Amino acid sequence: MNCEAINIPGKRLLGELESRIVEKRKQQKELDAHYGSGRIRITSHMENIGWPELFGYDMNRYLEEPSFCFGQELRQKIFWMDNVDDDTIPDLGMPVGVGMYWDITLFGQQIRHDAIGVPEFLPHPFQQKFDLDLLGRFDFHRTGDMTLLLRKYQKMKKLAETEYEGKVRVCFPFFHRGPLDIYVQLRGYDNFIADVCERPDQLREALLFIADERFRFAKERQEYLGDKELPASTFIGDDWVNIPFISPAIFRDFVVPAYERIKTNEGPVTGFHTCGNIEPIVRELLEVLPEMSYLDVSPWNNVETLDRSVGSKIKFFAQIKNTVCLAGSEEEQRGLLEAIRGVGGHRDIEAHPQAIVKLQPTYDETLDRLNGFMELAKGVLA
Repeated sequence: MNCEAINIPGKRLLGELESRIVEKRKQQKELDAHYGSGRIRITSHMENIGWPELFGYDMNRYLEEPSFCFGQELRQKIFWMDNVDDDTIPDLGMPVGVGMYWDITLFGQQIRHDAIGVPEFLPHPFQQKFDLDLLGRFDFHRTGDMTLLLRKYQKMKKLAETEYEGKVRVCFPFFHRGPLDIYVQLRGYDNFIADVCERPDQLREALLFIADERFRFAKERQEYLGDKELPASTFIGDDWVNIPFISPAIFRDFVVPAYERIKTNEGPVTGFHTCGNIEPIVRELLEVLPEMSYLDVSPWNNVETLDRSVGSKIKFFAQIKNTVCLAGSEEEQRGLLEAIRGVGGHRDIEAHPQAIVKLQPTYDETLDRLNGFMELAKGVLA
């Protein structure tokens, strides 16, 4: 394992990253020459809770200290290129991270993180009593994690100009989380199912309220950043859209109206993510979001089954379980890759082993397993 990224002096980080990007592009050209320029790309990523243990830092420092976060992001990009033989070529974009679930704090959710970044959601009053007033109406500058986010964004913008030659683009986050995801987190899954049966009209009202608050955030974000207009399209990430945790009827009766509201408010929804199974409802999903151009295909779906239900113009990002790429048999790995290759014969598709963590006893062994999978994938997907 190449640990150079851990010890590079801060003033050299940008130059080291730029030189590695140049080298990575050369490697990509060599791979294209060997396997064909039309080969299916394979990319991966470290789960956020994997980095603190590997680098030896407390996630709360990353979330709260702009200078440390800035340098650490650059180090992690460098480390990935030094150690993982995938097709990832990072850009000079810099996310402002204050937690994976910062957007839920707009509704009064309090979240703490342990040293490696595992979130702890404190109980929300909405769990005990259905009352939309308990969700509040966020203040863009003060509610939840917004004070930290805005302060960190401004300081990282200044760092980009003063210490990184203005080459690094600091990116203010979008509120892309879907309303079902937020509702179930705030209310609790058991209460959500009870609400489906006992107060369906109020549940619909609550989901529409969350969709409208999402839109209000988009407009306030636009004003804060001084953008002339909202983005031309938008994205939804809604992990509770997951059969059988919800039924197709629940999706149709409660989620579809909320997605229609998002589309009306924000414009075309061109991308969608869920960590769950969407095979039984994908046609209805595409009916309500007909402008979709790319779809995350979680590993709980069969890529060939979805391929038969989805128009070939929609790109698939085919996720592969970390347990498969890091600990599965070659037979299992090859079977998944051959299915992706078959779909890639008529559809734009990318393979993505997901959420890498230390599944083997050491990171050395974990990354060695990952690179072994990458080597197999390049041959199968060529």
